[in-house]
Amino acid sequence: MCIKEPFWSPAGASGFLLDWDGVIAETKLDFSGIREKYYGGRRAMLLEEAFTLEPEAREAMFKELAELEMAGAEGAVPVPGAFELIEWLNKNNVPYCILSRNLTEVIRRGAEVIGLDLPPRTWGRDNMEWVKPDPRALLAAAGAIGADPRRCVYVGDFLYDLQGARRAGMRAVLVQRDEPRWSCWADVVYPLLTGLVEALHSPEPVVPWEYREIYAKKGERWLHNAASFIFSVPGEPSPTTDCWLARAASLGVGGFYVDPEKIFTPDDWKKNPSFDTSAMGLKWSEVVSGFLAPRYPLARVVTECEAPLNAPKNSLDIMRFIERKKI
Repeated sequence: MCIKEPFWSPAGASGFLLDWDGVIAETKLDFSGIREKYYGGRRAMLLEEAFTLEPEAREAMFKELAELEMAGAEGAVPVPGAFELIEWLNKNNVPYCILSRNLTEVIRRGAEVIGLDLPPRTWGRDNMEWVKPDPRALLAAAGAIGADPRRCVYVGDFLYDLQGARRAGMRAVLVQRDEPRWSCWADVVYPLLTGLVEALHSPEPVVPWEYREIYAKKGERWLHNAASFIFSVPGEPSPTTDCWLARAASLGVGGFYVDPEKIFTPDDWKKNPSFDTSAMGLKWSEVVSGFLAPRYPLARVVTECEAPLNAPKNSLDIMRFIERKKI
């Protein structure tokens, strides 16, 4: 099935980042004892908040954590659908990796137990500079497998996976969970991993996370038509340019024409300091693309267009403008 943007399917992703525990192997890890002993029962982020412990306690906590993970690896069983997922990725030459908060040796041992050949790119907390949900971990992993981060999918079973994907501007797929509180973070939820495998073999259009609200208000026809529009981005940045871009993109506008010769100057930045200071001196097209890509990855920035639309400069008028285009 051919799925036309702005609708989406995980089957069209350029790369897959996979969590380990709960997605590929089930080890039934229970961290409640460690949280009770070292954090007073509080649901602390064990890795990120270890610095709050005294050195001796911190060392002991990491030792117990490693022992708990290894015990889980020894009793690991494959998640139903895990081998089928890997088979689909290999068959379709989709680059993938494993990115986990577990120790690498734990992942390797778990893979031995379930009889899985790990991909060349497998990361745990001890062989990568960052750990999820830090978006830098996901972006680095995508780069290492040669995939465009904006076209990647992170498949996980926990909130940290979804947070990392959202922060990195990737697609977020939740599996093996039926947790309504987390659905606002995910592009799509499959209560069972086998559901994702079925969706890969028989793709169906999914409304991307960033268009969920406009789709609920305006429906499928609006999204398809808005995606065909190319708006001309004002050549001179103003104090509201970022709001204008975000508003137009949130309504599903698919393309943005930018003068290919325009450079984002220090004076431009002073007019709108919402853009990062690192943007100064870059082409305006690069600045606009950098702004939109993590927020609206399907929005295209173009530098050639015969007749881009001159939309209202007031972002509040954009919806009415689109409506008058007979959507």
